[in-house]
Amino acid sequence: MAVAEAKGRDGPDFSALPEGCIATVVSFTSPPDACRLASVSSIFKSACDSDAVWASFLPPDWLPMVSRSASSLKELYFSLCDDPVLVGDGTMVSLPRLATLNRLFLFFFYYYYFLCRLRGFSLDRHNGKKCIMLSARALSITGNDRLIMRSERALFAEVAELIKVLWLEIRGTISSRMLSPRTLYAAYLVFKLTGNYNGFELPRFEVGAGFVGDEAGKRERSVVYLSRSYASRRDGWSEIELGDFLTKDVQDGEVEMSVQDARGNRWMVGLVVEGIEIRPKDRK
Repeated sequence: MAVAEAKGRDGPDFSALPEGCIATVVSFTSPPDACRLASVSSIFKSACDSDAVWASFLPPDWLPMVSRSASSLKELYFSLCDDPVLVGDGTMVSLPRLATLNRLFLFFFYYYYFLCRLRGFSLDRHNGKKCIMLSARALSITGNDRLIMRSERALFAEVAELIKVLWLEIRGTISSRMLSPRTLYAAYLVFKLTGNYNGFELPRFEVGAGFVGDEAGKRERSVVYLSRSYASRRDGWSEIELGDFLTKDVQDGEVEMSVQDARGNRWMVGLVVEGIEIRPKDRK
């Protein structure tokens, strides 16, 4: 009725709809759409910025994983896009709850477990899908005793550096429950090559990603150059795609990602690994 009364020669004026009705409709769109629709009118802006809209863009299980304050769910959404939260197996633990522990023990517990072994949780800005970063501590990195963990300017407190190795294998696993359903994901090795790197010029690494034991969709493996095939990231690191996989609605399985030395007969020096990032491949 209100829309019909406000109808002009250019079509109906949807701004005449109740704000709650507009918010309900916008909640079925996407975050970029909500931001664009906010410029239509003041009532559209109020509806598009409301918590009712942005709650629909957040994952259903976001609350246990996030211990962060924000003035609105829209602010929280973009905060999670730009600044990952460190999580364990899907649960964020608040440090003040551990205040009764011995302070020295608390410090080392917090540093070595919460900063080194945790995953990074964030959201894809375009669609609100979950993005997970596995730290170097969460990966299985095998080579020889010339592999060390050290501090670096990164999401996590420690990264892995190869000092001098003849062979290398990196594996990471994650439960599909930690990811968004019905989503095509890709896994990326996040790394740097130091100024004195050597041994990475040849296409010697086999990479892959997929569900463990999925014989129907046998995982394809590619051979890559770490020194050439990478892409630069905004955070100053480099990345190379390991493979992709599709999560289903009710599937609960283990996803494995790997980087494996295919030759093993040449010294390698100067690889620094931050972790493996899993994020949506289709960013629409």
